[in-house]
Amino acid sequence: MLSAIAVRRAAQAALESSQPSGSKHSSPLPTPSTPSPDPNPEPKRPNPHSKRKSSSVNGQSSRNSKKAKIRPGRVSATARYFESKNVVEGGEDVIMLESSSDSEPDVQANLVLDSSDDSEAEETQNPLVSIELPLYPQPSRSEPSQLSTFRPTRDLNVYELSADEANATGLQNETSVLSIDREETLALLGTYALTVLKGSISILGVTLSASKVAHHVFVPRSAPIPILRCASSDVHADLNIYSLPPRIRHNHGGAVVAIQSLDTGVEGLGRICRVFDGVFEPSRWQRSSAEVIRPGVSLVTHSTRDVLPFVLPESWSIALNAAETLPSSADPIPLSVYVVKGPKKSGKSTFARTLLNRLLARFQRVAYLECDVGQSEFTPGGPPFTHPSLPYRAHYVGATSPRCSPAHYLAAVQALLETYKLEVQTSMPDDESIDTRVTDITPLVINTMGWTKGLGADLNAKIEELAEPTHVFEIIGPEEKGWPTAPPAYDTLYSQSAPSKAFQYTLEAISPHLTNTHFNAVDQRNLNILSYFHSIFPSITSASFPSPSAPLRQMTATKWETSHPLCARYPYEVDWSQAFDQVILIGAGYEDVIPSEISNVLNGAIVGLVECEPGTEDPVYLDPSGARELPYAQARHPPAPSTSTCHGLALIRAYLA
Repeated sequence: MLSAIAVRRAAQAALESSQPSGSKHSSPLPTPSTPSPDPNPEPKRPNPHSKRKSSSVNGQSSRNSKKAKIRPGRVSATARYFESKNVVEGGEDVIMLESSSDSEPDVQANLVLDSSDDSEAEETQNPLVSIELPLYPQPSRSEPSQLSTFRPTRDLNVYELSADEANATGLQNETSVLSIDREETLALLGTYALTVLKGSISILGVTLSASKVAHHVFVPRSAPIPILRCASSDVHADLNIYSLPPRIRHNHGGAVVAIQSLDTGVEGLGRICRVFDGVFEPSRWQRSSAEVIRPGVSLVTHSTRDVLPFVLPESWSIALNAAETLPSSADPIPLSVYVVKGPKKSGKSTFARTLLNRLLARFQRVAYLECDVGQSEFTPGGPPFTHPSLPYRAHYVGATSPRCSPAHYLAAVQALLETYKLEVQTSMPDDESIDTRVTDITPLVINTMGWTKGLGADLNAKIEELAEPTHVFEIIGPEEKGWPTAPPAYDTLYSQSAPSKAFQYTLEAISPHLTNTHFNAVDQRNLNILSYFHSIFPSITSASFPSPSAPLRQMTATKWETSHPLCARYPYEVDWSQAFDQVILIGAGYEDVIPSEISNVLNGAIVGLVECEPGTEDPVYLDPSGARELPYAQARHPPAPSTSTCHGLALIRAYLA
């Protein structure tokens, strides 16, 4: 709190600094008409003890204020343009500033390090760092931009097909057909099935041509909005795959797409995690301008504070086009391994996803190795909550960062790389398939973690050494809380000095004003884990894998059941003495849990279901008295990734002995 005494001192200091050294009006010299001060003045009585906490130390007022109160009868000390006066004796108002700290330096920029991948572990001794403001200006949020130039007009560029017309065309259910001209753009919000009927379109950096495939598109406001536009492609350009009704207009060079509503129940996750309630619907700033194309699908015309477009940087486009060039090798089979690395919040995962979609246009299958356990793409732990999947092979780390168990983390990555080389990289060609894409080669995309300092940098370097990549994409961008002193130079040239002899690509980071800051990493991670437990996966049967290469297919959730929260759903009841051989804790502080507290630790815990090869793990010797207790041994090491696999996660509702 800035008291009146501190205000008066500040006013006097400002007045003294504005006057010459020999003429200070605050203490005038005595004159003959002015009586001299008493040389032995009567000592003043000490002021009674005040219960108010002092808000200034050594004359420095607090600047870390949290509240501002106006008290009548006083005025704030401001002596910049006018002559100062005794503000205590005046009759104006004084602003009282309450603060939680006593003092703070006048010229200092404080940066609090906050990280989702525990990169702050390198600065634990000094969490509050004093820095100087950089010379490189931080870009401000741009003005609202136009996202859709497509103007929907019924029976001119938007056509409603009934169920009978859709069946005659080769589609199912009611459909909205959109005729897009060459120069038009289209931004849709919601969940829908996209089918290209004529021509080609580009979306998220990938070109889609006319085919029988219906692409499921999930567009929430928590992620950048994809922009649909016509693309020049000769693939299936002149083939009449669909027999469209004569009333549907198709301009040369344009495209015709079909939009169908999706009934997946993913919108119900907003009722489970209230932060994301209504993310598939237009915000309050766009409800008046958004137009409904299909139930649950809206057209947005302009960007707002929470609706931002997906923009593909120029260096990304160059690198994605050059990624199709394979390095020269004596091996007749072209094998490609792509490594994507960069700091957090730079667009690393977005580029890896775009690269994956780009490669799927050339290869029938593409393998994806997720090394970022805190921002996973397909499994629980990361932002993408619309496509939780059951991976081909996985290992349980037990934390959102490898800081606590780096050796186990590297062993898990190495085991997954060996699995890829032995079981996934090559396969028998499928001669019966009509797909023109490559079927006998499966490239690999590796997404590294965003922890690029200290131990994190060493782990990423070791992963790159184990992977032996053919292409390395490094995103160079600003730090999370500050900007570099000079803009970096971006290029896509091959580096001859690289020790891995791989194609090296230097990419720019996504601009900060194109990222949505309304949802932080913790919110995204919570929604993703809830999406995993509420998702419904297709049943696995022998009919699900008709061909020899089909077992490598990815099992992705198709629906979500959100009518009841997890606490209101009936759990599975199992006998732990028959279902589990061992209980092993992993993560921070796992070695401190004693056996008598293991039941309390497991209640309400999220655990990994790990299967070990027989004979690879030593049994846990229980109490010889025959007491019924969990097979748990304190500070036991996790199973070796080379002889184990994780089948998924489970939530323990309760443990009963």
